Amino acid sequence: MNAVVLSLFSGINIAFALLSFIIYYKSTAQKFYLYFGLFSLFSGFYFLLSASTGTVDTDIRWIVLLFAAVYYAIFPWFIFEYIGKKSNFFLGLLASIFAAAISAFIMNPDTDNFATWQILAHIGLVGLMIVAIYAAFITRKNGVPGAKEFAFLSGLFVVLGLEEIISNYSGQQFLSQYITDVLPLDIYPLLFTIIFGVRLSNEVITKNEFNFKLMRGEIEKHKLKVKELENRKLKNSLNYKNQNLINFGIEISRKREFTELIYAKLVSIKNNGNIDLKEYNKILTLTKSHLQIDKELEVLQKNINSVNTEFSSRLIAIYPQLSANEVQLASLLRLKFNTKEIAVIKNISPDSVKVMRYRIRKKLNLPTNQGLSQFMQELD
Repeated sequence: MNAVVLSLFSGINIAFALLSFIIYYKSTAQKFYLYFGLFSLFSGFYFLLSASTGTVDTDIRWIVLLFAAVYYAIFPWFIFEYIGKKSNFFLGLLASIFAAAISAFIMNPDTDNFATWQILAHIGLVGLMIVAIYAAFITRKNGVPGAKEFAFLSGLFVVLGLEEIISNYSGQQFLSQYITDVLPLDIYPLLFTIIFGVRLSNEVITKNEFNFKLMRGEIEKHKLKVKELENRKLKNSLNYKNQNLINFGIEISRKREFTELIYAKLVSIKNNGNIDLKEYNKILTLTKSHLQIDKELEVLQKNINSVNTEFSSRLIAIYPQLSANEVQLASLLRLKFNTKEIAVIKNISPDSVKVMRYRIRKKLNLPTNQGLSQFMQELD
């Protein structure tokens, strides 16, 4: 049972050690993940070797104690890093005490209660108790996350450490008479690894979720910015096309007006005097040809339809009662053509345009104080 329990302890500690190393690899600025990983790794190997002591012929006690000395020497480095304190001298002193203890054991592996190596190890253990109590006070005072768990673990470590020291020098059995599969003090690194490993893992998960939300927010902002730029580009393009259409429509209107004027004058000349009919007919024919602007109007209408395709679809969806001609008229109003220009483009009289405008207003139920052209230009 002892070997099975210790092997289970070993697997748990080594698993949390690997997790901590992965976290540290992604966030090297937070060294307590490194120290926690080393503490869990060496305590895991300590449990594994302890489980093997009864199954191998070679005396590996010094290796077992070496791993114990290493994880106890690393433990205060993690604690001081976690609470944000620096004391290289004190930490170095504790590490030196555990190094001296293992050296003394290698030179004289005496198991007497008052052996030098054991006294040194217990001195180091008392130093660790002081570190645990101090750290519990600091975490509580500064409101560090996990302060309650840390206080519990610190109190447990002091109890188990005192039980280890007192039982060794007095010969009295306390917790060890109830806990037989493992040493009572060996329970601490397991509990510490589990409790703190879970807390650190949750902190990482929470931090990653927060970072993911921030990243997603930045992506959404970027998408909105790109969409805004695209809309602005499209709007500028539409404005450019609209202006070209307006200029084209105005030019056609002026051309028609000029041609109609010339044609009217020629008719007047014919009615009022004698002229060279042959030359006159040539001028008249040429003038009439200038009135045939259907092709130009057709090109203009195609361009208007191209620019206003989206607007026309939206207008029909909102106001399905409008006819095709009325939708075309609305598109021209959106492009800021006036009644006279629309009459030229559609080749109808200005009065017909006014009638169509009236019908559209009636179908849209527009109030008298709202302009139809403005309504079309503001319709999104």
